[in-house]
Amino acid sequence: MLLSTEPNRPVPVPMWHGRPMAPDGGLQGKVAVVTGASRGIGKQVALLLARRGARVVLAARTVEPRAGTPGTLGDTAALVARVGPEPVVVSADLGSQDGIDELVRVTLETAGGPDLLVNNAGYTVGRAIYLHPPELPREQWDKVVALNVTAPLMLMQGFWPSMCGRGGGRIINVSSDAARPEELRTLDDKGTGMPPIGPAYGATKAALNRVTNSVANDGYEHNIAVIALELGVTMTETMELTQRQTGTVNPDLTPTSASAAAIEYLCVCDDPMRYTGQALRWAEVMSMLEPT
Repeated sequence: MLLSTEPNRPVPVPMWHGRPMAPDGGLQGKVAVVTGASRGIGKQVALLLARRGARVVLAARTVEPRAGTPGTLGDTAALVARVGPEPVVVSADLGSQDGIDELVRVTLETAGGPDLLVNNAGYTVGRAIYLHPPELPREQWDKVVALNVTAPLMLMQGFWPSMCGRGGGRIINVSSDAARPEELRTLDDKGTGMPPIGPAYGATKAALNRVTNSVANDGYEHNIAVIALELGVTMTETMELTQRQTGTVNPDLTPTSASAAAIEYLCVCDDPMRYTGQALRWAEVMSMLEPT
């Protein structure tokens, strides 16, 4: 292991880059890069894609267990290997260009480049998220921008020639409903047990939506779909730990499995180009899923 359809409209034949796709949305022979894969949404997405036959490249920073931080790359890799092809594991700090370059290099050398890129890693917890002016230092702002905006853009750029050469691809940028402005004086903790977020998180997710729209325009002629998915507050392992520590209980948070299922749908749907360039809301995507 390496570290609105119209009535009576004909149902389209499932395709993948212009070729028929397995009726069950199979991804056999495909390569998927999933960032932020050591826990939470990234971990669940990696498992879902592996079950469909994709060889998954797992990227994250956490290699060794850390107090207060559930999950490691090794944990995810072991689970993925049980349900699908042997994964490629890359320990990389995507907040730095060196980490981004390493992920691109290892993926190209070991797997030949991705058909799917799920930009899930993001600065979602930490001091910078909750700082408001005048207490938000420039270095904290830069950390959030680096991981939430720069890393997805540079990864798209790094994998772009490979995707073009493979005849297309799909890029899912995990955004947030925090990208949308809220009414003044209504900002609260949304029942998470955490303080209200500051400007950095929402601003960077709004920027990611705009980056998605711009890059999608470039990808159209190459059959590369670039889609942003705005998720709500999700009950990840880290969020669950926080709620236990704060004594907060909020049953209305989105289950991790539901957030991951929305991403999976965009990875296997029959015509991703109808969504390209859009920032889709989680509820919109879930409404497209057929009941099982």
